[in-house]
Formats: sequence, C-alpha cells, structure tokens
Amino acid sequence: MKKRLRKKLHKGEFQQLGISLFVPSNLDDAEKQLDIILNIADNNNIFFIGGGFGRFSMPSEKYNDLDIPKKIESLITYIALSNEKQLDGIIGYFIKPFEKEICNDVAEKVKSELEMTLKAEFKINLRIDLWN
Repeated sequence: MKKRLRKKLHKGEFQQLGISLFVPSNLDDAEKQLDIILNIADNNNIFFIGGGFGRFSMPSEKYNDLDIPKKIESLITYIALSNEKQLDGIIGYFIKPFEKEICNDVAEKVKSELEMTLKAEFKINLRIDLWN
C-alpha cells in the first residue's frame, strides 16, 4: 500500500493507538467516577474523551486542530444523543494529543491508578486502534 493511502486510512506508521475504557456505573456514581478518570488523564498528560449519563469530556478549545479519530467521533455522537437509560456506564478513550500512541509505561500507570482509585470493576484495552 502506498504511503499516501496509508496516511489517508491511518494504517501502518500513521496508525493512532489509544486506551479504551468502560466503567459500569449508575447515574449517582457517574460524575464522581468521571472526575477520577479525568484527574488520572490530566496527571499523565493525556486526554480522556468520552463520558456517560449526559456528561462527557472533550479536549479544550486550544486543541481545535486536533484530528479526532472516527471511533471517538462516533462515541461522542452516541453519548450526546443517548438518554440516561440507554447507557449503563462511562465509556471513552484515552489519547495522547498529536502523537501516535500512549507509551507502555504511561498505559500501565493509568491502569494501576484506575485500579487504586475507582471503586468499581472496569474493562480496559491498552492498545486500541482509534481509526479502524
């Protein structure tokens, strides 16, 4: 596959990897859990894009030129259009702005911080393709 096509399709050296997260939750716990997740992201210089129960997180306006991957755009649209009864937790992706992936050390640190601070079971995938 030619380089130009790989870039357009976000394949090979143009692939962007992130961390997916799902935390089963209810309306009462969601805000507190989302705050914990956002603090962990902030402490590790990464973004969490996602949410649930009518609340979601996106990068600030200073990151307007950030190219948001297709999977994340679809997720945000789903969260925005869903009512509270359709969601059963917080869902989203950790990404490193303007970089191809989150390094393994940071990914493991995020996972361990989530294990220590969240008072809920969660599902995490440390290397997920954000475009395909």
